[in-house]
Amino acid sequence: MKKSKIFLMMIVTVMMMIVFTGCSNGNAFEGNDFSDSMKLGEYKGLKYQPINTKVSDEEVQKYIDSDLTKHATKSKVEDSTVAVADGDSVNIKFVGRIDGKEFDGGSSESFDMVIGQTPMIDGFSEGIVGHKVGETFKENLQFPEDYHAKNLAGKPVEFEITVNYIEKSDKPELNDEWVAKNTEYKTVEEYKAGIREKLDIQLQKSLSSSVKDGLLAQVMQSTKFKKVPDKLVDIEYKRNMDILDKLVLSKQKISFKEYAKTLPGMDKNVKNPEKELKKKLKEQSEEITKRKMVIYAIAKKEKIEVTDEEAEKVFKNTLKNINMDDKKFEKEYKMKKSEAIELFDYKYAALYDKVLDKLMKLGKPQK
Repeated sequence: MKKSKIFLMMIVTVMMMIVFTGCSNGNAFEGNDFSDSMKLGEYKGLKYQPINTKVSDEEVQKYIDSDLTKHATKSKVEDSTVAVADGDSVNIKFVGRIDGKEFDGGSSESFDMVIGQTPMIDGFSEGIVGHKVGETFKENLQFPEDYHAKNLAGKPVEFEITVNYIEKSDKPELNDEWVAKNTEYKTVEEYKAGIREKLDIQLQKSLSSSVKDGLLAQVMQSTKFKKVPDKLVDIEYKRNMDILDKLVLSKQKISFKEYAKTLPGMDKNVKNPEKELKKKLKEQSEEITKRKMVIYAIAKKEKIEVTDEEAEKVFKNTLKNINMDDKKFEKEYKMKKSEAIELFDYKYAALYDKVLDKLMKLGKPQK
């Protein structure tokens, strides 16, 4: 069950990458203003509301608490008098049975979970609360009707569960000694000030991105599209399918048809999930194409260009945001850095950033 949830999260992440970055052949767009296909909307002097917000004390404390938790000392509680509480980290053994028979993926000798946080079917996590270490008990539950494994959806299930142990975390005390040993700062005061500065920078970047997206939305709204070239939409669609194949289908060894069934919203009411997903991807490809046409048209008018080095920098920053580097990416996805930059068209991603920066410079901040 846990692997399925992780798989679903991965799918959603890939879909978001496709929707917001696009992945077409940059040469089909580069140097074109698409004046024969659209009338570019006004992009100069657009009004926007500057956002001046500071990080709160609560947000700083939340970050510090998270940092301390990462350095917590963990220990096993195997005392049979201790009961499981909501929020506890536990290790359990469980056996699932349907009609008295065990089923694939329904059992584990050693399964780590956090009560109330680890995604499980309704009632599973809650039913463990109150039971003691070493205790064996049963839960009679039911798989949801929209469960990703269709052979289990809607069926009643019995789980026999044993609490192996509870894992406790003891957070270190925040003092100058801990700060000097575990951070780039020397004192608690310096540490808190440094964290606040970092969070402020992150917040301003996020808010700035939101403002820029709003400016682009204004341009998109005022742009009049006469036609969207089928050739460009087809390129987008094919590349999107290639990304799904390389990052999900091949990696998970599933077909496009099986993949379509796992997506949110593809329940029993959808007669043909495969056909529906292809339709959605086609629609997304057209929207991505429109946005790219606008970005490249502005870039041509403003003489904005992007180098290979700038494209690589955006790629590396993307990896950094998901705690990856070049080597880890290549090993995980069996894809070289140069292939990924071309497949995801990071040259366009870098151009996108530059164009949005330009929109903000040309815009009119309101008081």
